[in-house]
Amino acid sequence: MAFPRINVKDFQALFAGGDIFVGVFLVGIVALIIVPLPAVILDILLTLNIAFCMLILLVAMYLKEPLEFAAFPSMLLIITLFRLSLNIAASRLILLNAYAGQVIQAFGSFVVGGNYIVGAIVFAIITIVQFVVITKGSERVAEVAARFTLDAMPGKQMSIDADLNAGLIDANEARNRRRKIEREATFFGSMDGSNKFVRGDSIASIIIVLINLIGGILVGWLQQGLGIMEALTTYALLTVGAGILAQVTALLVSVGTGLVITKSASEMSLGTDISTQVFAQPRAFAFVSLILASFALIPGIPSLTFLGLAGGSAAIAVALIQAQTKTEEAQMIKDEGGGKDALKKPESILGTLGLDPLSLKTGRNLIPLIDPAQKGPLLERITLIRYQIGQEFGFVIPGVRVMDDLSLPPNQYVVEIRGTKVSTGEAFMSHHKVEMRLSEIKAKKLTGSETKDPITNELITWVPDDLLPELQKLGIASLEPVEAIANHFMEVVKRFADEIMTRQNIQSLIEIVKNTNAAIVRELIPDMLSLGQVHKVLQLLVRERVSIRDLSTILERLADYAHLSRDINVLAEYVRQSLARQICEQYIDKSNVITVVTIDPALEETLIGAIHQSEYGSFLAVDPNMGERILTQIQRHLTNFKRMKLNPVILCSPRLRPHFKRFIERSFPNIAVLSYNEIVPQVKVQSVGMIAVE
Repeated sequence: MAFPRINVKDFQALFAGGDIFVGVFLVGIVALIIVPLPAVILDILLTLNIAFCMLILLVAMYLKEPLEFAAFPSMLLIITLFRLSLNIAASRLILLNAYAGQVIQAFGSFVVGGNYIVGAIVFAIITIVQFVVITKGSERVAEVAARFTLDAMPGKQMSIDADLNAGLIDANEARNRRRKIEREATFFGSMDGSNKFVRGDSIASIIIVLINLIGGILVGWLQQGLGIMEALTTYALLTVGAGILAQVTALLVSVGTGLVITKSASEMSLGTDISTQVFAQPRAFAFVSLILASFALIPGIPSLTFLGLAGGSAAIAVALIQAQTKTEEAQMIKDEGGGKDALKKPESILGTLGLDPLSLKTGRNLIPLIDPAQKGPLLERITLIRYQIGQEFGFVIPGVRVMDDLSLPPNQYVVEIRGTKVSTGEAFMSHHKVEMRLSEIKAKKLTGSETKDPITNELITWVPDDLLPELQKLGIASLEPVEAIANHFMEVVKRFADEIMTRQNIQSLIEIVKNTNAAIVRELIPDMLSLGQVHKVLQLLVRERVSIRDLSTILERLADYAHLSRDINVLAEYVRQSLARQICEQYIDKSNVITVVTIDPALEETLIGAIHQSEYGSFLAVDPNMGERILTQIQRHLTNFKRMKLNPVILCSPRLRPHFKRFIERSFPNIAVLSYNEIVPQVKVQSVGMIAVE
């Protein structure tokens, strides 16, 4: 007869509505306390209790992580209550009938040989082992685990946020990890409390045994007419048998509890851990063999037993050493062959063609700044810069590949985007950067090395650290090499942020918006604008250092105007107007005033008339002589802004703004160009000059 094939999922589906079974089971437990049971039924329930406790122990042994058995604290309460109810039912039968079924009879006669004194001693030993060793240890481990889990939560949360900001995980993965941390804290907290159930069960078992013993003597002597010793023999044997049975099952659950709680440092089952960790040390077996063989030489020691175990341990050590040797040889052959084959595979060649989104290469003198073995401080600063720019611009800056390049001059470093050099700088170890020319430094009777500032393109000086006290006395500001390189790197990332931001970045950001404003995403993409068009608009914003963090507002404004125009530049201007308050916030001073330079109305009309439309988009076609005079005037105004220590801003009409920005961008990338529509009413405008060409 062939048995039907049953899938594990069938059992899971059968018990999917397990609330009914649990409810019936709990009601049955209460009934056991109240309703007298026949001895046959008690035997069945005691056997079920043993099976259930063994099942818990084996499940705990095969766990890979504690959260796989998250229901264990509640199950611990239920099984403890079940065991106590069986103790009560067994006590009732013992006192009423002097018989409580074959299971208890077997534990009272066979397990302890019918000697209730021996049984009492065995019962006491098991109780002490469970109560003092296992339960107490599990309770302490659960308490410490709960405390450490709670203490580690902020650090784990920060780690998740860092991975999310770095683009290593998406929002769903971050949410799942946070949920797992919360479940771990709740689980270990529950286990800390649940251990009190096991501890109380041990105490209750001792009390029940004492009560049954005294009650049995009284019932047999006063009610049954038995002698005191006869009553003691009859009832003590049954009481001890029931007590040992209860303590054995409690011991199984206690061991299972300990296995669950201590299952935190490994992600494999207990058997796998033992086989891979214990048998991975053949020298330990060899040393044990030598020790056992030495013990065999001591007079009075059973030599045959010790020599046999020594020989077995030595055989295991030899077998493990041979297995490890074969494994290492096979791995070496595989690595050699695999390395040669890998060079022949097209995939290996393709792997070398990948380009890093961002990279920083340094000369040999700057290696200590990036060497992890020397705790290179520049690595940590770059991580902070990525986080800072991500918060400021609103998208995740990709990981930065930092490496040394011996082909560079010793003090030089290079910033690359997708393998192309975009900026170069110099830094000197054991020096401080001072924004002064060498001639000015020498005038103060100091020395140094003069280079160009990669950000401002002006001459600066690197002064030796020995002269740092002199700089401080003179009140001259200085920067360490790490700070100088970090500032330069930050400026480069901000300047080329639009090139760094990819469509995949935008797709990830849009997925986040879907969680809070799914309607606008459904309306806009892809029916009104494609993902690529949205990406182009956001690139234009980031190019002028406008944060896209408020992506929901940006998408709403695009949805409002996408039916009027599909021109990316026009849509970007509409978005800028909706972000006017955010844009103004970057340039106002403490008095809520923006200091600007305006454009002469006549010149503005001329420039608007010079805007030409082509198949490649619109552009500003300015007469070269006029353009040169405009740039000269801007340079003069820029000097005034630097003297006033203000961010340079040019104010013009909305129609001219994007074209004028692109016109001056090559010469003055850091000058902001705002339109009148981007100035909110609450902000005052102060003009300190006008660009005019006669």
